[in-house]
Amino acid sequence: MPLDDVSRSPAPVVLVVDDDAAVRDVVRRFLEADGYVVHQAESGRRALELLRQGIAVSAVITDLIMPEGSGGWLLAQLAYEFPRLLPCIVLVSGNAGSTGAAHVAVRWRTPVLPKPFTSAQLITAVRHVAERQVDTA
Repeated sequence: MPLDDVSRSPAPVVLVVDDDAAVRDVVRRFLEADGYVVHQAESGRRALELLRQGIAVSAVITDLIMPEGSGGWLLAQLAYEFPRLLPCIVLVSGNAGSTGAAHVAVRWRTPVLPKPFTSAQLITAVRHVAERQVDTA
């Protein structure tokens, strides 16, 4: 069989949710450099719209504090509509040590990645939740 006929597994798809366009852009570049396909949303509400429209994702990276649907709100909505995604979420926050971040992390068993973070830290967190998805499949 020629090498061109060898099927490749599709690239994992990540939904990045953050109200800061610059943060979304940096996260997108980090992930794309590691082979991920990235969709972006500026709020939890927009992320939910995209998921309802049928985009399939392997992981969700969401900021905690955003207008128009915070990260905590988004996780609660995902629990009802897309529960298979709950183990596949990485929460990012500029105030990762806050009570709010701790509450969301414990309530939804979600890792919290403090801002600012490096490319390596982000990729490690995404790989970790991808492994959780495999374990729960």
